[in-house]
Amino acid sequence: MGIFKKTDEEKAKILEQVGEVHKVKAENLQKVQDKEEKKAREKAGLSGFNVDDALYVFKCLPNDGEKGTLNFPIGAVFPDRVVKFQKRWTGNVLEETPIKSISSVEVSKGLLPTVTVYASANSITFKVGVEASKIASTIREIAATNSGGTSSIDPVAQVEKLANLLEKGLLTREEFDSKKKEILGL
Repeated sequence: MGIFKKTDEEKAKILEQVGEVHKVKAENLQKVQDKEEKKAREKAGLSGFNVDDALYVFKCLPNDGEKGTLNFPIGAVFPDRVVKFQKRWTGNVLEETPIKSISSVEVSKGLLPTVTVYASANSITFKVGVEASKIASTIREIAATNSGGTSSIDPVAQVEKLANLLEKGLLTREEFDSKKKEILGL
């Protein structure tokens, strides 16, 4: 019997099983991320990089243009900044970007995922593994919290963009009204 010939109860059971599989995978991923963060915090301490008040710490690989490295870089997300620390032959290198100046965070998938944090004056790229989505979501959450959850984009311009999407049929009236209320704080 094909999936389209299943009863509603059979479909619900399949969806429940799929949900359980996703839940187990998410729990396993969380365990791996926690284990990797613990290792990264230990490594940071041995390197002389203070991460006591960091919200999330992770190991990464050197980017392609980084030469003279003594070890792998360490990334850290603090409540007020994102930092990349690395020991090199020429001395320690510390790249940091204040949370308030971050304009976006990009995650590129592939063999080796990367997280790029874009700010008004610079960008920091981290070559990481399974932590990519957690790093990006942590930075986005902090940035939203620090900005009070408001966007620096003009709300009227945002509503106009939504109206264009509504006219093109890409949004329903309900989606438009809901998002409009959210943007205008109603």
